[in-house]
Amino acid sequence: MNRTAIIFTLAALLGCTDNGYMANGTSEEIYADIKANNFKKLNLSMMGGDKWTKVCFLGPYNEMSENALGFNWQVSEHTDVLKSDVLNVIVFATESEVIEYVLHSRNKGDFWQLSGECFNRENAKFIKGSGGDFVRPKA
Repeated sequence: MNRTAIIFTLAALLGCTDNGYMANGTSEEIYADIKANNFKKLNLSMMGGDKWTKVCFLGPYNEMSENALGFNWQVSEHTDVLKSDVLNVIVFATESEVIEYVLHSRNKGDFWQLSGECFNRENAKFIKGSGGDFVRPKA
């Protein structure tokens, strides 16, 4: 392989990765909702399919997914992104199983203050807090 081909291959590989992260459709839907609401609020209740009953947030370095979810599911068995500052994991679940988990870039909506917390579907509405990240609205 010649030098040009090697450089091109390396550039292509580096350009296609973001620390191994690629946004999925739900992550893009979350960001689209945030943008549509002028970056001020987010309603997750209509996302992630129709089977989930709660949504849980796992911020950077929070590997306590079993404690948050209330059943045996270790985020570290499914992804290693929690060792990074750039992603949150959003988990759509029932009381006994994960329906979908989403790797979501913090620069497209940050949920670090909600890390380790779960919210039922009816309460899956969030606003942008004073620090710029999403929080639960005050009752």
